[in-house]
Order: sequence, then structure tokens, then C-alpha cells
Amino acid sequence: MKAFTDLRQRLKNSRFWAWGKYVLLFYGLMMAIYGYFMLANLSTAPEFVYAQF
Repeated sequence: MKAFTDLRQRLKNSRFWAWGKYVLLFYGLMMAIYGYFMLANLSTAPEFVYAQF
């Protein structure tokens, strides 16, 4: 158990893992925004534009 807590403390104090957490957070936020825009029906074009194709 002590090995686990020591590893956790070392990871918590590591600059590399702190940077990695920010990268993953940024990636997650970008994917959430991307998913919102891909799945949301935000079209403001009139119906007839789509009926022509």
C-alpha cells in the first residue's frame, strides 16, 4: 500500500503529468465542442435550399 501512495504522490508532484492533465483536459473540451457542433441542428438555411439537391 505504501508503494501505491508513494507512486501517487510522485505523479502528483510531477511536472510531466501536470502538463499531460492539461493536454487531456484541453483535448476533452475541444472534442465536446466539436461533438456539439456536429450533432446540433444549427442550420438557418431555408428548406428549399436542401430540396434542390
